[in-house]
Amino acid sequence: MRKIFAAIILVSSFCFAANAQQRLVDEVKKEISGMSLTVDNYKNSLKKINKVLENESTGSKAEPWWVAGKIQYLIYDKMMNNRAAGENIKSTDAGKALIDGYDKFQQALAKDTVFSTDKRGNPVIDKKTGKRKFKTKYSHDIMNRVVDHLVDYSAVAGDFYLAGDWASAYKAWEIYHNTARSSWARKKKIIEPDSVIGYNRFFQGMAAYQNKEYDKAVEMLADARNYDYRKKRLYDAWIDALMKVQDTIYLVSVAHEAHDRLGAKDPRYVRILINHYLKSKNYDEAGALLDEVLKTDSTVAEYYDLKGRLIDTQQGHDAALPYYRKAVELDPDLPMALFDLGNALYSKAIGGDDHRSPQAMALYQEATPYLEKAHKLMPRNEDVKKILSRIYYVTGNTKLDEL
Repeated sequence: MRKIFAAIILVSSFCFAANAQQRLVDEVKKEISGMSLTVDNYKNSLKKINKVLENESTGSKAEPWWVAGKIQYLIYDKMMNNRAAGENIKSTDAGKALIDGYDKFQQALAKDTVFSTDKRGNPVIDKKTGKRKFKTKYSHDIMNRVVDHLVDYSAVAGDFYLAGDWASAYKAWEIYHNTARSSWARKKKIIEPDSVIGYNRFFQGMAAYQNKEYDKAVEMLADARNYDYRKKRLYDAWIDALMKVQDTIYLVSVAHEAHDRLGAKDPRYVRILINHYLKSKNYDEAGALLDEVLKTDSTVAEYYDLKGRLIDTQQGHDAALPYYRKAVELDPDLPMALFDLGNALYSKAIGGDDHRSPQAMALYQEATPYLEKAHKLMPRNEDVKKILSRIYYVTGNTKLDEL
């Protein structure tokens, strides 16, 4: 008897608590329906509804999550109106309210399922699908609010990006993308052009890159390209991200596409392709590509340096030297050209019968200033340091101790 009595008390207490929580939900709904509410009014109502969300008896229901999301959207709208009226509003604070409101709406949508029953309380089955029929109470309002704020997600993402909050920027752009591509947006005939979506996707990728999430950056930048956003900065960022994840095959593919689309606008694309061809010993492809870009622009020092490397591999240092010299002539501060020229002269010096002969010593002397400048420009390059130290040793240069 005592157990039954205790159970009755427990059930009664639970029902009382649930009713109290529901009354609080109704109270908050009434509060936010008032006119001329301030941001602080909304925030006070949000504190109340957050307590309801934490309660077991009500946190599993859609309604309080819907109310909480609605409040956050109202806070965002109010802050933007205040900002337009000249009030000093921190845009990222408004953005955080919008994103949190979206998250709360997602919780409400997941719980907003009311199964239909007949007069006897039995489930109603859909004859076409064979599944239980259900209704939604808040989903229509939620999706309308979400879609109506489509442009705002992109705007707050930009604010987060400028503030250096990369994670929030990435999330806001993801919300923008998912909303723009949603069936609800299509139903409301809100159609964002692919060019605009691609532009936003690019910056989402940049936010991931800044946050050192390079895999995500690669994914977003590739998607931006798929939306036909194919600017040079897209390819440059995409290549940087691929270098970070060390995906060589993908990197070469993107560099090839960038070169085909943009031509010889950037030696970087050619460098990636030539290095790939040299490693795979595909000399014919490398030669054809270099001949093509040199015809397009014969003033780019790096093209001559790369041509020199190709000839060096096939014909040796003597044949490559004119190309290295031309590269340094065009750009006296190109680090790799300085190293390649100095290295070719050094290799020629040690290739003879006597690496201390007057001819060899003259080549060491000629190579030294190029290698010293390369070392200054690339102080962490161990290859430069190694060859320079050998020359210093052979020639008795006291600078050896400084390396």
